[in-house]
Amino acid sequence: MQNEGLGAVVEKYLRRFYADAAETAEQANVYDSVIEEVERRLIAVTLDVANGNRLKTAKILGLNRNTLLKKMRKFDLDDKLAAAQPLYPNKRRKRK
Repeated sequence: MQNEGLGAVVEKYLRRFYADAAETAEQANVYDSVIEEVERRLIAVTLDVANGNRLKTAKILGLNRNTLLKKMRKFDLDDKLAAAQPLYPNKRRKRK
């Protein structure tokens, strides 16, 4: 199997996408839709590779940690991780 670069794979997909639906070429916001879908999956896969470590994920992606968190919220990726990993697992709550 030939190892294709990411750009070639994306180009192949987009050509198929436009060939399958001629009217889609006139659809608004195709650029934004494609970029958001790629960005969402890029963040999700990188989080998985980094075992949910947000700081490591941000470093791999070359993003500021706060920018990563903002994007995670935008793509609803934070709920899944927040449930699995509490922010302060060793911190105890004060009793009243």
